[in-house]
Amino acid sequence: MTNHLPTMPVGVDRYLADTAHLTPEEQGLYFRLQIYAWRSPGCCLPDDDARLARMLGISLKRWASLKPSVMALWTLTDDGWVNDQVAREHEFVSGKVEKKRAAGKLGGRPKSLKNNDTAKASGSENGKQNESELKAATATATKTLKVPKGTDAGFERFRAAFPPKHVSFPTTQARKRYDQAIKAGATPDEIEAGAKAYAAEQLRIGKSGTEYVKSADSWLHQRRWLDYAHQDVHRPGAAATKLNPEQDRRHRLRLAIDHFRDEWRQGTDEQYRPGTAGCTTPREIVEEARLAVATERILTERPLATNAA
Repeated sequence: MTNHLPTMPVGVDRYLADTAHLTPEEQGLYFRLQIYAWRSPGCCLPDDDARLARMLGISLKRWASLKPSVMALWTLTDDGWVNDQVAREHEFVSGKVEKKRAAGKLGGRPKSLKNNDTAKASGSENGKQNESELKAATATATKTLKVPKGTDAGFERFRAAFPPKHVSFPTTQARKRYDQAIKAGATPDEIEAGAKAYAAEQLRIGKSGTEYVKSADSWLHQRRWLDYAHQDVHRPGAAATKLNPEQDRRHRLRLAIDHFRDEWRQGTDEQYRPGTAGCTTPREIVEEARLAVATERILTERPLATNAA
């Protein structure tokens, strides 16, 4: 493991929003894996359960029971497990370090000149930077992501529909994730519909405007609009829709959460409702939903304890 960046920034609001549904043990394992990823080449963790269990100091059997919840916040790629937050922070910090290193080689940060002639700014031995460096910088600055027409308007509709949070909207990162989603095949209408459904849900449970609302860029990166795209496909008369395994898991988890919130939608197929004889939802999803709702109630219904004077 490398240690050229010994300090890992932690986005507190994002961390709380992403891990509110996890148990203290799961949160500890998740954070420890983030640290290991930060110190690993490419910010990747190995796709090796035995090795991950050893890194975490727990048995392989215990890791097998905790992995579904902890690794739901990670993405498995060809290089291994990647966490979006760690990768983004690592890229940001690495960029700052490289800029400082480059400025140091040139004798410090270039001073601005009244005539704005950057080619003659101080910080270069001969008054101008290497021609190849200038060309590389120009190419980087002018490179733009090509996205379908109409994306700008679609992004603004998404931004307006997304629930408010206690911090400002992450426009730059959210726009990047939105464009990636569109290029991957998502439509502005389905993303906007998902954002509206998510906003209505957060308002209903009293979390709108708090730190428990997911960050928009994280919500987009995790394709969370799919959580709401099929929520009514099993009502009578609705056309059958084939869900992939991940969509089916999210659909079952959301319906199980609705069940434990006492918000079960009438007309939904009983095979998705925990406790019914024909329920086919796996036990681990039912338990995850039960824990998520219990955590919600603790956070929203119990007042904070205060120490006696």
